[in-house]
Amino acid sequence: MVPSVRLKVSLGVCLALILLLVPFNWYQYQSHRSSAIADLRQLASTASSVARQSLEEAMLANNRPAIQAMVDNLAEVAEVKSVYLLNTQSVVQASPAGRDNGQRVSQLSAACQSCHRFPAQSRPTSIAETGADQQAVFRTMKPIENAPACQTCHPREDRLNGVLYMDLSMIGLNARLDRDRRMVVLGSGGLVALSALVIYLLLSSLIITPIDRVVQAMRSFSQGNRAARAAVRVRDEPGLLAGVFNQMADTIQEQGAQSDKLYADLKAANEARRQLLTRLTTAREEERRRLSREIHDDLGQLLTGLILQLKLCDQAIPEELGVAHAHLSRADDLVRNTIDQSHQLVVELRPTVLDDYGLVPALREELQRRLASRGTLTHLEIEGNLERLPTDVATAAFRIVQEALTNVIRHARAQEVWVRAALTERVLEVVVEDNGVGLPEEALAGASAGGQALGILGMQERAHALGGSLTVSRRQPQGTRVAFCLPLDRSDL
Repeated sequence: MVPSVRLKVSLGVCLALILLLVPFNWYQYQSHRSSAIADLRQLASTASSVARQSLEEAMLANNRPAIQAMVDNLAEVAEVKSVYLLNTQSVVQASPAGRDNGQRVSQLSAACQSCHRFPAQSRPTSIAETGADQQAVFRTMKPIENAPACQTCHPREDRLNGVLYMDLSMIGLNARLDRDRRMVVLGSGGLVALSALVIYLLLSSLIITPIDRVVQAMRSFSQGNRAARAAVRVRDEPGLLAGVFNQMADTIQEQGAQSDKLYADLKAANEARRQLLTRLTTAREEERRRLSREIHDDLGQLLTGLILQLKLCDQAIPEELGVAHAHLSRADDLVRNTIDQSHQLVVELRPTVLDDYGLVPALREELQRRLASRGTLTHLEIEGNLERLPTDVATAAFRIVQEALTNVIRHARAQEVWVRAALTERVLEVVVEDNGVGLPEEALAGASAGGQALGILGMQERAHALGGSLTVSRRQPQGTRVAFCLPLDRSDL
């Protein structure tokens, strides 16, 4: 599922806020920690100074029990993890309950290296460290200087008499810092969530919702609802986009209405043209049928009567008039040729076999009369029952095949011709092929572009008049192929 713009914008805002707040929170946490450690350092320094001053009187009096008591009192403070009073040789002079008194603390130990790895002049007097129990402590070392009052017991040349060593627990400090950090994190998370919600609502109301309306209107419009419009009233960029879409939709709807009207007019005109062409074709065929009958009946009878009269004249003329007999014989031949030509004209106008016996015998007679008599090998293949074809379909199919055969005779120089007719449930399909020289490239290009010869155009018009189609193409490996189909109405069969 593709994430929506709202989700992308909200995630982007949250990510930007997080990237801004994380460094800020980290800086704030480090600042609070540094401030807390500085306060702890100040507290430790003050506590060490107070403890040192308390110990000075006991140390001047060399009152060891009092010194031990003071160290024990310091050890009882909750924040004090450990306290030692060391001399200049790092020997413990006083420890809680005297447990470590007299032991020497090695300056090479891990607990001491945090400070003693630095030179004496730059050695820190306090540091945050991890104690022996792996808990964070704040370690402070308060030097006990060799004052003049102390020089009765200590050598005058010594600068220090010892060090007050204390470890203060940082558990409370770290707990407060962790609590503050959690509060900051929670506050930042709440701020991020609130900011994302506010920005989400603002973007949804001002930008995304108007854009969604435009998108929905476009989707509905693309699915065919030409009345779909984007209901956006704002005047900013989404409003401008909605206005442009609405204007475009109005223009498309208006042009669509005009196109529909033009298409309806064109369809009506084409239907009228088709009906007119059908009527014209029918009228032409009827006229041919009428002329054929008149020629056959009237002219044929007249010529037959003329032959009889010539024969009677020939019989009535005396035998010695040879020249007259010769003229009458030639007149008889001319009349007989006229009868044959009239019979041929009758067949050309309207073959009686098409009306009397149907399409298949008419095609067979046409192939025999026009091609087989010329020595061209012909093939007629029939699939289906073609005996009960509608008259207009049979006539159109015969005329198209007749025109195709005329082109074969005139141009193809073919040695073999195939005619295939197949009748399916609703369509009559006919193919006429020859193995002649074929159509030239310019003729094929003209046929595909609409610039056909009159013969091809006439065949196509006959097919289109009945709602069919016709194509002319090359036959492989050579020759020409004319294929057409004529739809049938099942009620006509």
